[in-house]
Amino acid sequence: MDVKIGIICSALLLAAATASPAVLAGDSFALGTRAFKQGDYTGALAQFEREQRAGNESANLKYNLGVTLYKLQRYAAAAEYFRQLRADPQWHDLAEFQLGLVAEKRGRPERAAAHYRALSGSSSARLRQLGAARLAALAPAAPQPPVVPEPSPWLGVASLALGNDNNAYALQNDLLQDSSVGQDSFSELFVWGQYQLQGDAVDGWRLHGFGYGRRYTDLSDLDLDSYRLGLSRDLQWDGWQVELGGAGELVSLGGQRVSSEIGGVGRLRRDIGDAELTLAYLPSHFSGSGSYDYLDGWRHRFDAKWEQPLGLFKLDALYRLELNDRADLESGTSGRYSYSPTRQTLGVALEWPLLGGWSLTAGADYRHSRYAGINSLIDSDGVQKQHQRQAQRWRGWLQAELRLLPRLALAGKLTWTDNAENFDIYTYDKGEASLSARYSF
Repeated sequence: MDVKIGIICSALLLAAATASPAVLAGDSFALGTRAFKQGDYTGALAQFEREQRAGNESANLKYNLGVTLYKLQRYAAAAEYFRQLRADPQWHDLAEFQLGLVAEKRGRPERAAAHYRALSGSSSARLRQLGAARLAALAPAAPQPPVVPEPSPWLGVASLALGNDNNAYALQNDLLQDSSVGQDSFSELFVWGQYQLQGDAVDGWRLHGFGYGRRYTDLSDLDLDSYRLGLSRDLQWDGWQVELGGAGELVSLGGQRVSSEIGGVGRLRRDIGDAELTLAYLPSHFSGSGSYDYLDGWRHRFDAKWEQPLGLFKLDALYRLELNDRADLESGTSGRYSYSPTRQTLGVALEWPLLGGWSLTAGADYRHSRYAGINSLIDSDGVQKQHQRQAQRWRGWLQAELRLLPRLALAGKLTWTDNAENFDIYTYDKGEASLSARYSF
């Protein structure tokens, strides 16, 4: 596969170097092209960069710089030049194809496939064929003819899980103010989907949403339902992949509506070297229903996520800041309960792909919460206490996954949580074990 890609790059470089006679190329440009044909990619890069410093800002030169950097395995730098060319109608399709090759080299087949699919409407028959050939090479099934089918506007995932929770009530301590705990088995269903309204994943509009439900065998008052629907605009800006949009969500507990949420989505993503950085701002306004009106108010969430390949592993690191300004619960008989925490979370996960479709993932996160104002409540020892509520939560998980088919995977997961607070009534430990099946469509 690498040999074929190399031949494609070399052929396309030669075509690009001769396709635009209107572009003035100096001696450095000609020397760089000659060095590239001879396999001297370091020398070619030096000549092309010299030509760039001399003032040549042509698309032709940018393309050759990108291909040369690709040959030198400097994939992130190559992608920057190809992204610049996507804004040029004459170079857009060729740059799209090269971005697909870069994504393949960086171990991101889904993103590569998206670039290749975008070539299905190219005016160049050659690029349509090349994109189709790369899609066929990425496909886990038997080779397909080099004809690109009309891409489906639908994407989706469905997951069904069965598990056991040794401390189910802790899941809802923030809502129930209940110190009782119970062990129970559960079933869990999650369905996510999106529909591409216009354009593609790089530049377009899409409708997306999910439905989630958890059902306990005995503790039906903890049955949880959540439904979300959103609209997003995807675009590129100054080297960033941008998502802007909004969404609404409804949450029910034990068959009773808890809250409704309306929020915005602002997300930026870009490659930095072999890593990927994602920044997000997610403001939301909540309206509590019935006896949950103390949840009324705002939540502002800021995320910074770093994904980094480390040899055979992939590292994910997360920092999250959450600011809440809620109505809080005032009770003349039992005191005051704050539901307006400032939370900071640090998390890390390490994924290890294995042979035979297996992969292992281990992760952990730490969350610190400081609640606004003074809480006044009767603690688990029966004593009325008044101070600012603070919490420290440690959580860890282990997961083993087996991909049986390209779209079907089975997984087993263990999760444990240790939540310590200065009010004992909120302190708990819990563990969960589950088996799940996931299907992508």
